[in-house]
Amino acid sequence: MNEIVKYHNHFNSVALKNFNGVEIDLLMAICSKLRNEDINEVELKFSDLRRMINFKHRGELRFIQNLEQMYKKLLNLSIRIETQDRIINFILFTKYEIIKKQKTILIKINEDFKFLLNKFISNFTRFELNEFISLKSSYSKEIYRRLKQFKHTGMWKVQIDNFRELLNIPEKYRISEIDKKVFKISIEELSKYFDNFEIIKIKKGRKIEYLEFKFSPEKKHKEKISGSKEEPIRQNKSQKRKGKISEKIVPERKSRIIEAVPKQEKEKTLREKIWDKINENTETIENLEAIYTGLKDKIQFKKLTEKYPQKIEEIKNMNMQLKAIYNIDENDFTQEIIELAEDLIIKK
Repeated sequence: MNEIVKYHNHFNSVALKNFNGVEIDLLMAICSKLRNEDINEVELKFSDLRRMINFKHRGELRFIQNLEQMYKKLLNLSIRIETQDRIINFILFTKYEIIKKQKTILIKINEDFKFLLNKFISNFTRFELNEFISLKSSYSKEIYRRLKQFKHTGMWKVQIDNFRELLNIPEKYRISEIDKKVFKISIEELSKYFDNFEIIKIKKGRKIEYLEFKFSPEKKHKEKISGSKEEPIRQNKSQKRKGKISEKIVPERKSRIIEAVPKQEKEKTLREKIWDKINENTETIENLEAIYTGLKDKIQFKKLTEKYPQKIEEIKNMNMQLKAIYNIDENDFTQEIIELAEDLIIKK
């Protein structure tokens, strides 16, 4: 049975610096096993983890070394859980004990960050571990999991410097080297799982400012409530298998790297701006509620979280006003309504 990896979208903002492919696979396999286990201690067998990541080496020593190295690198990570003003050291597991004789590992998730792997309703990333493991390049793996966050929109847009940091791309790499060592391999590997996959470089003058990763969106379907057993997504698999049987059928132009100068976009109407703000506020509410739920009972985070309920309520009230304005016919917009809408749109 294929395993499902599912975690809060905040985890996609964490750069897994210096992780090799096996270590990333191990981390995702462990996350899959710890999903919905709350803060319970979980015992994992070496044999299960080896099977899950298709670990080829027969000896246990190499496997144990990978487990150790993965956790050491994990300890060096940091995660920004509050937008700009606070960075908290990222210690995902409070217990990580390798028992050589029994060939098991005991793991317990940090209560402060349990929201990353538990009780999802929305704002999560979900994918099949088998697909992830099949990717050879660590760059492809890191792009893959972020594309899965946007699987229903079909586009991940990222600032070029942020992209370099998230994928831990060496500073010395010029764009020509990124083309060769990151994009070319990613195009080859990810086109198997993302139809019409392309990478667009958006330039301002001669400098690349943003990257757009575009692909055909997946159809939405109902997710099972967290805590219940989840089966792998079957809806699009039959279609993808057909497209995957012969990669030669897929024209080269459907998987490409494009250099593009931003087009002059048409100015959005007030109603469109209102709708965008409603969606932005909704995502902010979900993020704040998830963080508050995970940290509210922790004394060390009391000052950080005590204002969250008030902030969440303020944003909800703002959305109520925006939705009320959105439902008014544009012909009935008065100058007072327009000014109120514009004030709400720019409000942080």
